[in-house]
Amino acid sequence: MRLNTEFSVCEVSGQSFIVPTGSKLMDVDKMMDLNDTALFIINSLKDKDMSFDELLVAIMDEYEIDMETASKDLGDFIDSARKVGVIIS
Repeated sequence: MRLNTEFSVCEVSGQSFIVPTGSKLMDVDKMMDLNDTALFIINSLKDKDMSFDELLVAIMDEYEIDMETASKDLGDFIDSARKVGVIIS
C-alpha cells in the first residue's frame, strides 16, 4: 500500500492532520486528524510502499506493543484512511 500524493500532513496548534491537496483540495470531509501512531504510519508510507505486515512489524518495534493490539489498530486506521483516499492499493 502507499500514500496518496494528493494528501499532505500539516500541524495546527500541536495537532497533526492529513489534508487533501491538488484536485482534492476542496474535499474537506477527507481531512483526518492523526494521533502519534497514525502519523508514524503516514510517515512510514511517505518514502515507499509497504505491506500490512511490514507496517505491523514497524509499529510493534516503535511502540513495543503486542501483535494483536498493533494489528487491530493498524487495520482500523488503514480502513479509515482508505475510505477517504489517503491510502491507496
